[in-house]
Amino acid sequence: MSDDAALARWVADRTAIRDLVTRYAVAVDAKDWAAVRACFTPDADCDYSWFKGDLDTVLGAIERGLARFESTTHLVGNHLAAVDGDDATAETYTLCHHRFRTADAAIDRIAALRYLDTLVRTADGWRIRRRDVVVTFERADPVAS
Repeated sequence: MSDDAALARWVADRTAIRDLVTRYAVAVDAKDWAAVRACFTPDADCDYSWFKGDLDTVLGAIERGLARFESTTHLVGNHLAAVDGDDATAETYTLCHHRFRTADAAIDRIAALRYLDTLVRTADGWRIRRRDVVVTFERADPVAS
């Protein structure tokens, strides 16, 4: 492979991986569970700190957990990816905003996370095979009136 072709493939792979992580965040906020599932390999294994397990277990926990929030926003920030053939690793910083209501007030729950992903190239593009979530901080604050 020429240097130009290798560079083009490197850029394309890193862009596709970044797009995959962004698609995941958008799908979670849209509660599009089929699109969330499509970001992973069928045999994916995940540890989200609050819950862990196989793909069905984790996606069920995400769906149930987010059902109590009236809105969520997952903002994807810093992102590093390393590609080695058909395998890759990525680290992505994410800031998650979740709003819920109690009888007395609206509450904003904020969590800063790092997604540590192991990915594989499939016939359908890059997919997450393993995800570990590192929680940097989380807090919940009443919304000012």
